[in-house]
Amino acid sequence: MGKYTGQSYRPSNGTEGVIFVDNFCSQCIHEKFMHTNNEDDKKCELFSNSLLYDKIEDGYPKEWVYDENDYPTCTSFVKWDWGNDNDGWNEPPEIIPDDPNQLCLPFEMMNIEESSIINSEVINETK
Repeated sequence: MGKYTGQSYRPSNGTEGVIFVDNFCSQCIHEKFMHTNNEDDKKCELFSNSLLYDKIEDGYPKEWVYDENDYPTCTSFVKWDWGNDNDGWNEPPEIIPDDPNQLCLPFEMMNIEESSIINSEVINETK
């Protein structure tokens, strides 16, 4: 067991908070709104309460603790399955293809530079 096992966890700065949210909240079934952006979908109270309360207050999430290896964890985390059960509401997002008439990165800069050089030489030769 680690030195901090079972103790309440609160990110010490914004970067640590973003990493924690990315590892847990962004991949958790309890934060369905994050996956669908539908206002009617369930939002996780743990994330909201972590922003509203200090870790010594009663409202702070008891689920945000250090595990046996002293890594922060959320004990209510359930991995989002991205559509493995074909129930229709948690399928992966449909990828919208780029418009074929739109210039998209990465494009070949050499081709663009070569065509502009050729055009400028032609203009100079005609004078």
